[in-house]
Amino acid sequence: MAQHAKTKTLSYTFARTVFVAIIAVGMTIPSSSKALGQEKPLTAKAHQKQIETLAVINGQPVTRNQIANECMRRFGKDVLKSMVNKLLVMQQCRKNGVMITEKDVNDNIVKKAKGFGMSAERYIATICGKRNMSVDRLKNDIIWHELATRRLAAQNIKVSPEELNARMESEFGQRVQVRQIVVDSMQQAQQIRTQAQADPESFERLAKSFSLDTNSKSIGGLLPPIKRNLQSPEYENIAFSLEPGQISQAFPIADKFIILRCERIFAADQLTPEQTVLAHERLISEISSNKLIESARQLFVKMQETTQVTNVMNDPKLSQQYPGVAALVGNVKVLKNQVGEECITRFGSEILNSEINRTLLMQALKKQGLQVTQQDLNDEIARAAKTTGQLKNDGSVNIEQWLAYVTNNDPSKEEFYIEDEVWPTVALKKLVSSTVSVTQEDMNKGFEANYGRRVEVKAILVSDHRSALKVWNMASANPTAEYFGELAHQYSIEPASKANYGAVPPIQMHGGRPELEKEAFKLQIGELSKVVQVGEHWIILYCLGQTEPVVTDFDAVKEELYAMILEKKMRLAMGLKFQNLRRDSQIDNFLAGTSQPGRAEIKTARRLEGTNTRAPLGQRR
Repeated sequence: MAQHAKTKTLSYTFARTVFVAIIAVGMTIPSSSKALGQEKPLTAKAHQKQIETLAVINGQPVTRNQIANECMRRFGKDVLKSMVNKLLVMQQCRKNGVMITEKDVNDNIVKKAKGFGMSAERYIATICGKRNMSVDRLKNDIIWHELATRRLAAQNIKVSPEELNARMESEFGQRVQVRQIVVDSMQQAQQIRTQAQADPESFERLAKSFSLDTNSKSIGGLLPPIKRNLQSPEYENIAFSLEPGQISQAFPIADKFIILRCERIFAADQLTPEQTVLAHERLISEISSNKLIESARQLFVKMQETTQVTNVMNDPKLSQQYPGVAALVGNVKVLKNQVGEECITRFGSEILNSEINRTLLMQALKKQGLQVTQQDLNDEIARAAKTTGQLKNDGSVNIEQWLAYVTNNDPSKEEFYIEDEVWPTVALKKLVSSTVSVTQEDMNKGFEANYGRRVEVKAILVSDHRSALKVWNMASANPTAEYFGELAHQYSIEPASKANYGAVPPIQMHGGRPELEKEAFKLQIGELSKVVQVGEHWIILYCLGQTEPVVTDFDAVKEELYAMILEKKMRLAMGLKFQNLRRDSQIDNFLAGTSQPGRAEIKTARRLEGTNTRAPLGQRR
């Protein structure tokens, strides 16, 4: 279903088009057939024929007007802002004499393609294919506007020696790896530190027991190596002040209190003079690109101060005064139908696909005599809020807090959340609820998976069987946890286990990897597993032991477990149901240029084909 409109970054705003607006008001834009700094009217595009019916779903049409209105309702405000900004850029280019040639555009494409290891032709084909745009639009809209904006903003960008040195230290300087324990009171932090000081080897166990950081808790608080100038200066200063094995004082960061223990220190990289020069060039380019956003923002502020911009579309009085007009940029009009067409250009495929999905669900509900009520929607919102822990002090569900969370505190998006996520979820649940049940076997497996024992291991993941055998033989020759960790750091292709010297979250039963789970639960402490294939990868485990069950009383969690398993099975059934609805329906999507025969149409075609290929009566036996 359609996702919510995300806040566009300034750089992304540059990357879209205002062709329609420019054409309509008689302005001119660069042509890819000549130097792009020269201007040529493209009035012919204003008369392109439009498709009025964008899709037909099992005989039910979806019109262009429907999709334009839906796009405008969701994205019109952002699209209009983007179009206005681009008009301002073009006016500023004229004022400043900025000229971007076709060679500039082509050179930029070659540079981008090289960054992805592609030829320019393949890069263009890939981008145009993914964004469903023409080569001309890619060059004239995306690349041209990006280069124009950069040229306008570049004069304000400078990289200081201090900024360059800070980035060099981040990338190539000394690194330190620590374990951390995060708690929410200084008193608790000091108590834990006292225990850790008395027994430094207990730090890992204490992290697993008390730390509030869910990302590092399961692996004993271990973090990837820390670099300079990327985190809180106070945090970095304390981490880099420690020697291996040393435990820090408890210190506050935001509303939490942290204790660190240094595990190891990595020396700074030693670069040759040639490598240093190349690193400086790359980092100056990266810093400049990052600064470009702020420079462009300031540029836009200046342009908006010097050019009168009037938003007509969102003002009822001005809409009456200027019918059909969305905005005035100086004396240039941007029309509402142009904004609508631009919305379709950008979001039409997404919104049309969402409308197709919604239509399929509505047709299926009608066929089964079902309907989605307001109470159904309210119940689903409450269920989602409760599942994520959005509760009030009295234990009741905090609906308001949940809606604020899913809409980023934007009440105007509540209706889109309900339309795009809640309604489809409820509709699918209605369609499959009679087919889903929870068995005693489901309950037993769920209890064991969620509350039973887990195997604590170190793991090495590699991409081919030959490498796995090589690593397994080395680990077998020296089967210790420390050596296995070093092998993991050297050979594992999975970033977390590599950075954390093989440390991974404990393995549970019925977690979806039966072969790996079976092997893990057979292991004894200090024992090495066989090489286990999981998908396209091979895994080797080193057993550190098993945890004790989290809960032993089945009845204490029975209701919660039942609800969790039911929801999981419901989701699987919903996915299968929707997949079948799509597969069995006749869907003609004229915007995407695709057509899919439905199940009934296929049966009819096969029946007719069988009739047409039957032998004449006189030749039958």
